[in-house]
Amino acid sequence: MESSQDWKVILKSVWKNRIYPFVCPPEYPNIGLLMLCTFGISLLTQLIWQAIPESKLFFSKTSIIGYSVIMLFRLLLLLLTYVFVSEHFKIEEYHTWGRNPGLGAFFMSFLVGVPAMLMSIGLHNLFIFWELKLENPIPSQLFYYVTTDSSQESVYLVIFITILLPTLIEELYFRGLFFAVIPRKWYLNIFIPALLSALFATNRLEFLSLLSIALCTSLVRYYTDSVLCSCFTRIGLVCSTVLLNSLLSPQDPEAVQNAIDYSRTVLYSSIIGIAIAVVMLLVLFRQLRDFRALRINEDEKTEDDSAKPLEIPLKAHFRLGFFLGILFLILCWVFS
Repeated sequence: MESSQDWKVILKSVWKNRIYPFVCPPEYPNIGLLMLCTFGISLLTQLIWQAIPESKLFFSKTSIIGYSVIMLFRLLLLLLTYVFVSEHFKIEEYHTWGRNPGLGAFFMSFLVGVPAMLMSIGLHNLFIFWELKLENPIPSQLFYYVTTDSSQESVYLVIFITILLPTLIEELYFRGLFFAVIPRKWYLNIFIPALLSALFATNRLEFLSLLSIALCTSLVRYYTDSVLCSCFTRIGLVCSTVLLNSLLSPQDPEAVQNAIDYSRTVLYSSIIGIAIAVVMLLVLFRQLRDFRALRINEDEKTEDDSAKPLEIPLKAHFRLGFFLGILFLILCWVFS
C-alpha cells in the first residue's frame, strides 16, 4: 500500500510540476504562442487554398484578384491574432508600436530603404544565377499573380495589397508584437522577427531577398524603438525600386533558361549593388545607433514605464505551443 501511494505522489508531482505547466494555457504572451498562431494560420490557409479547385472559382488563383483574396485573408488573420493576443494579455501599445524617436529617425529610416532595395534585388538576381549555374529548377512561388491589366483600378489594388497593407500589418505583427515578447537581447530582437517574417511568406524564390529586407527593418526597429520607422524603411524601399528600376531591376526567372543566357550586366550590377548597400547600411545604422544611445540615456534619467520590457520568464517561451509552431512551420514549407 505504501509503495502504491508513493507512486501516486510521484505521478501527481510529475503531472503538476512538469507536464501540466508544459501543456496548459499560457499565463504570459510568448514566442511559442505567436509561432503557433502564425504558422497554424498559415498552414490552414495554405491547405484550404490548394484544396479549392480552380474550376469552382470565377477567377484564376494566379490572377490579381486571386492573389488579392488569399493575401487579404492571410493578413487579416494576422491582424486578428495581434488584436486577440494584445487584448488578452493587456499588452500596452508602447510595447508593440514603440515610441516616437523624432523626425530625424524617420528620415534616416526612410533612407535605409535604398540599400535594402539594392541588397534584396541583388540577392534575388544572384540566387537565380546560382540555381541556373547548378542546373537546379527555379523554385516556384506559392502565392503570386500574373496580369497584363494596366487599368487604374488594377494599379490601386496592387498598391493596396502588395505595399500598403503588408507594410502596416506585417511590421506591426513581426516588428511590433513579436518584438515585445522576445527577451531583450539585441541578436534575438533582430534575427527572430526577421527570420520568422521571411519564413511566413513561404516563398523559396524570394527567401533571401525577403530575409535581407526583414533584417534591415528589424535593425531599424531595434535602433529607433518604433514600428513606424520600420514602415518608413519599406516605403523607402518601394520608392527607390521605382526610381532606380532602370539601373537595377529584378531578373525574371522565365526570361533566362540557363546560366549562359544570363545577362552579365545584371550579374555585375547586382554584385556592385550589394557592395554599395553594405557600405550605405554601415553609415546609416551608425547614425541610428546614436538615436538609441540618446534614448537609453533619457530612460536612465526617468522612470518611464514605456522603457521597461515585458516581464516574461524565459521558460514561458518553451512550451507545447513553441514546438507545435515549429512543426507547423515545417509543414508550411513541405506542403508549399
